[in-house]
Amino acid sequence: MKTQGKIRWNPKGFAFVERNDAGQDVFIPPGELNGAMDGDMVEVSFTAHTKGPRGRVTSIRERSEITVCGSYRRLKRWGILDPIKPFPYPIVIPHGCQGDAQDGDMVLARISRPDLPRKTSAVSATVQHRIDLPADISADIRMVVLRHGLSWAFSPQALTEAHSAAAIDMQAELRRRRDLRDRVVFTIDGPDARDFDDAVGIEPLEDGTLLMTVAIADVAHLVHPGGALDREAFQRSFSVYFPETSIPMLPAVLSAGALSLKPLEERLALVVEMRLGPRGRLLEVDCCEAVIRSRARLTYPEADAYLGGQAAPQKIEAAVGERLQVLNRIARQLRSRRQRAGALCFDLPEVRFRLDVNGQVEGISRRIRGASEILIEEAMLLTNAAVCAFLEQRGMPVLYRVHPTPAPNDLAEFAQVMRQVAPRMPTPGKRKGSHSRKAPVSSNEVSRPKIHAALQEALHTGSGLHRVFQDIAQAYQGDPLERFVTQQMLRSMKQAAYAHEDSGHFGLARRGYLHFTSPIRRYPDLIVHRLVKLALSAEGLTPKARTKWRRYLKYAGPLVSGLERKADEAMQDVARIKAVALLSTRLGEEFSGIVINIQSFGVFVELKDYPADGLITSSKSPTPATRQARRSKTTTSELTLGELVKVRLARVDPLRGLIDLTLA
Repeated sequence: MKTQGKIRWNPKGFAFVERNDAGQDVFIPPGELNGAMDGDMVEVSFTAHTKGPRGRVTSIRERSEITVCGSYRRLKRWGILDPIKPFPYPIVIPHGCQGDAQDGDMVLARISRPDLPRKTSAVSATVQHRIDLPADISADIRMVVLRHGLSWAFSPQALTEAHSAAAIDMQAELRRRRDLRDRVVFTIDGPDARDFDDAVGIEPLEDGTLLMTVAIADVAHLVHPGGALDREAFQRSFSVYFPETSIPMLPAVLSAGALSLKPLEERLALVVEMRLGPRGRLLEVDCCEAVIRSRARLTYPEADAYLGGQAAPQKIEAAVGERLQVLNRIARQLRSRRQRAGALCFDLPEVRFRLDVNGQVEGISRRIRGASEILIEEAMLLTNAAVCAFLEQRGMPVLYRVHPTPAPNDLAEFAQVMRQVAPRMPTPGKRKGSHSRKAPVSSNEVSRPKIHAALQEALHTGSGLHRVFQDIAQAYQGDPLERFVTQQMLRSMKQAAYAHEDSGHFGLARRGYLHFTSPIRRYPDLIVHRLVKLALSAEGLTPKARTKWRRYLKYAGPLVSGLERKADEAMQDVARIKAVALLSTRLGEEFSGIVINIQSFGVFVELKDYPADGLITSSKSPTPATRQARRSKTTTSELTLGELVKVRLARVDPLRGLIDLTLA
């Protein structure tokens, strides 16, 4: 049998092919890769085995770009790279391809494709740049940065360009831009925000409609395609945020300086003006280059306190406060309309770390999003969709943000999980501790059997899935299993990505969506800004230029999607390591948790109050069954997926972020 899909390497040398036909992944042994590399689109021939399909790569359909982080060692005739993460082939650095790297330097290198893929025994690579890390960063962040090959220091050429770009002739810009300095706009961000790239405002119009203004830092005016600064921004593509520091996509002189929409300072912006009906329906969109002056810098806690009537009105300027109230009302209407259309809104608490002066974790908390954070989210979602429509109406190429519909096999796995969870839920009239069959029962509990039946029907019919997911999220709201069920739901979905063609966004239940609102920290948004500027220019794009842009977007989409995953994984790794470091002081203590995965070698339990999970090693073999229904015997009980348990912390490895648990 043959199929096609994407190669995903395992650090141990073997690989899996994620099939395009949504079938079970194909296992590829180390000797059957035939030169294929991580991320390549390949064709494979395979046969069925008891443990799943097993095969070999027969051809490479589309090649990906591979970069590897490691230590450069100079030899007499060439150099070699000792990778941080295991790599299937030895890596040779030919002399002349090491750049400015010296023996022992940590570098990021780009792998060159072998001339004879089927006979690959080693690969060559070219050093892209050294990885220079600040001396004062903690060991855990240093390890994660090297593991993922993240760039930190900017090159001298990029810094020179950034400082030159930061010297803006504001008077010259005012002559060619719309002057919106008197319009009331303001920023709302977290208390520890490091850059401010969006400001919002709203004004009533004479005809009863509203004019919402969203001003975004005009990064495209200062970062020009092809320069050293642009090349490094593209190599990073995303800012990476850690609890005590960050790796910005752009140098601080821009990201925290000339481009940051600081209060009462003139700033260049790309502005989206949206005329809304009284209930928030989008009626008209216009984009323009402008000069703005943010009226205030609000934090989420300040804005939430004001909207909740818990702060003195004089703490926020009257003109700002009035608009904040209107925006809050419109945001609620926008959110309600999106949910009626099928959009999925998961409001899981955000993990926050409390650090001491030395950067060590003192505590961890989970913060629920407030009204002002939802306000900004709704304003940005509306803006992104409006800009997409603005470009499409003008026949412009678009870098879409897409989110594929869940694959049938992933949905079937989710349904299997839910079948295990549902029978353990309380049933009407039989609540634990109740002395009466008429004890109050939440509507959530009553609706669950119907929801699970609806999920099965959606699997068979292929319709109504958005509504079922919404009902499941609502049914488990406030339940101890809420986080587990939501995570299982998210696992059944594909990852969102960037693409040159619009295949729709499942999570938002819509077509025509892109990212525009964060160009300081996301390169895809910078690409979209450049397209908007081209749409605004008098010349527009020639047919030849449009074709060239579409080829560029086809190339850039997969690259920035991969870099987004790398940044997300690095942030998750650091969060996990920080949590485990805090837990290292609590060995022997008991914790509440939930069973999230069951394997032949043990059971993984996620701790309730920490963003970390640990392993309970099995002492007996599991009973044969499907991966979801498998049950692993332990010395004290038989555990099932989604079961709430008490565990004892037995051992931790802080640097690797690993935890061993035992049943309490």
